[in-house]
Amino acid sequence: MDMSDDGVWWVEQKAPGRATVVNVGRDDGTALRLRTEPGDTDVSGSGTHERNDVALQFTDGVQGREHWWAHSILFPDDYVVPPAGPGSRAVVFDFHDTRNQDGQANFHIFVEPGGRLTFRGHGGPTVVMGDEGNEYSYGADIGPLEKNVWYDFVYHVKWSWDSDGYFQAWVNGVLKLDHRGPTLYRDYGVYLKLANYHSAFGQGSSVIHDRVIRGTTGQVVSLTPLEGVSP
Repeated sequence: MDMSDDGVWWVEQKAPGRATVVNVGRDDGTALRLRTEPGDTDVSGSGTHERNDVALQFTDGVQGREHWWAHSILFPDDYVVPPAGPGSRAVVFDFHDTRNQDGQANFHIFVEPGGRLTFRGHGGPTVVMGDEGNEYSYGADIGPLEKNVWYDFVYHVKWSWDSDGYFQAWVNGVLKLDHRGPTLYRDYGVYLKLANYHSAFGQGSSVIHDRVIRGTTGQVVSLTPLEGVSP
């Protein structure tokens, strides 16, 4: 397993070269391609799941902070939707709690079997361990996955383990999620992961990421107008 770490980003991959820079960026520049191959298991605690993730260590995602974030994802021709089966799904992005241990991350983008994209989030006084969540868990449907189409995500979030937290999420300018309540686990912050993490299904699969931006307003980070946000 290769665990590269430059002090800002770290890479979780089975072998060097799984994470590469490619010339298919959102704005005609470059982007990050995360590739998994059959057998890419046991990577940073993935067990029988396959993983190629790149993590941003320092996000300032701590109690009381308010942030605007944006990032873009493309599913290329060689992306493989996870097949139906027990525990089968993929994670392509998350804000993970800083414990960096077992349990559910504070916010995910999932690809479900059949190819639907969904948001799922957790927070509150205790760490959620199972998929069923707890009384503070939340989520929203994004829609069917389309290949070779850029998905532009924008988030407005107040990081808090109390009831004053919130998490709003837009996809290509459309408001898909408007959560009010805890967004952190008590006493922990979050770091950011660009992900290609999924149950093993015997095929290689790629996800392309671009435009990871944090700012003070939606206008600063978004490529398009945002539903419900005044310019």
